Amino acid sequence: MPEEEAPLFDLSAFDLRPSWAKAPSAPPKAPAEHFEAPRDRDKRRPERRHDRDFQRGRPNGGGRDRQGGRGPKGHDKFRGPRRDERPEPPPNPFPWLRIAFTATEPAVATVAQQVRHTGKTFSLFEIARILLRNAASYTIDLSSAAKFPEGPFYVVARDKSVWLSRDAAVRQVLRTHLGEFYRAEEIEVEPPKGNFSVVSVCGMSGTLLGPPNLHDYERRVRELHREKFGNMNFEQFRSRVKMERDPEVIEKWRAAASRAVAYHPVGVENAERLDGLAAVEKHFTAHHADAEVSGTTVASVPGDPRACPVDAALAPLLAYARDEESRFPLRLAQSLSRALTVAGLRFHKSSNRTTYVSASRSRHLDLEQVVVSDSIRKILETIREKKSLRRPQLLDLLAPLPAKPEAPVAEVPAAPEQEPAASAEPVAVESAGQPPVVAPTPEETLRAAVVQDLLWLTHEGYVIEFADGRLESVPPPKHPPKAAADAATPEAAPQQQQPEA
Repeated sequence: MPEEEAPLFDLSAFDLRPSWAKAPSAPPKAPAEHFEAPRDRDKRRPERRHDRDFQRGRPNGGGRDRQGGRGPKGHDKFRGPRRDERPEPPPNPFPWLRIAFTATEPAVATVAQQVRHTGKTFSLFEIARILLRNAASYTIDLSSAAKFPEGPFYVVARDKSVWLSRDAAVRQVLRTHLGEFYRAEEIEVEPPKGNFSVVSVCGMSGTLLGPPNLHDYERRVRELHREKFGNMNFEQFRSRVKMERDPEVIEKWRAAASRAVAYHPVGVENAERLDGLAAVEKHFTAHHADAEVSGTTVASVPGDPRACPVDAALAPLLAYARDEESRFPLRLAQSLSRALTVAGLRFHKSSNRTTYVSASRSRHLDLEQVVVSDSIRKILETIREKKSLRRPQLLDLLAPLPAKPEAPVAEVPAAPEQEPAASAEPVAVESAGQPPVVAPTPEETLRAAVVQDLLWLTHEGYVIEFADGRLESVPPPKHPPKAAADAATPEAAPQQQQPEA
């Protein structure tokens, strides 16, 4: 990914810890005057209503029964659905269909670049959730199972839309790019003969469909449904058709029926005239469909459902798959882990079985076996002693900044106004340019040295810095390696010059 391009997202702007690991906020304490004094248990408790109801033979209380929705056990009926209840999956008429989520190459490059640059450790599933928030960061891959070879897809080359039949893909091309292939011409035709007392009108678009007893009435209804309302069920569309008996509406239909649209292929001399869209579709299938529509067993759909249209039968399945992936991005995390492994990143699991990704392999640094500098030793000892330590706290412990004294505010009397002398020389003012360089204080120099040592430890894998700033030293392995491996020295001696961050 070029450096001048802006990243698709910023991993440092999010708290990548799982929700169960975040510390819950403490409930507010009530004032002291709100606490009641302990009651005297020797006093008799007053008789309550449900006690009287139980004595009278009504154990459920004096309200309605459980079916009515009142009483101590009937109020649950009027509660809304719980947040963790999942919606019912839509019916899937395609048992051969397989849906997968894949991160795009720019998104993978951005993640790898930020992980290497920061040296921090991020949760793999939280990264996948961040990618799901940006529809340009992933694609939805469609494929067919091996034992169901009858599941092909048809992709339109112009807009990359995916369809389940060749005819649907052809209609998509004609719907969006008809003028590039055929030239439309309005012609006069002979109006239908006969006495018509009623005409049908589309209740949604207002299109005049003609009398129901006309010979091509069914064809007109199906063409209108296919062109404008393909995502709606045909029987539901037919129920929206209205019957009009107004003479003005009938005459308006007669005037419209006397005009028709003919189509001529573009760039073809002395070509035959095509009457109606059915003839255009047949001609396009025979001459242009092979170049504009391709059949495949694997297709990809952008993460944004508005980016390109898909077949009406696939739309609810893809929407349900997006919702399920937002709840638990398992499929996207699996593809992301493979891509980040190719990019050279490392993975490890914590004690709670959470998968993390970092730029280097985590390893333990034994201070008794390896000679390190005093600054490195102080950092490691402080991190191992303090639990849940963060970078600002570490810097305050090892390189604290001096407290700034508050300067007393003194009232300065206003000087009397004096006119400047005529012979006074003008005051010299610095020309606009670079600001004066201020030398860092010893405390700031020490603080920068601690940051450099910490970056070296995180990039070498001896210290884990999580996305929320927590620092953790890598514990020793449960099964130590052999003696020969224990005698090996680390790749880079800490006493040597530290690499720049």
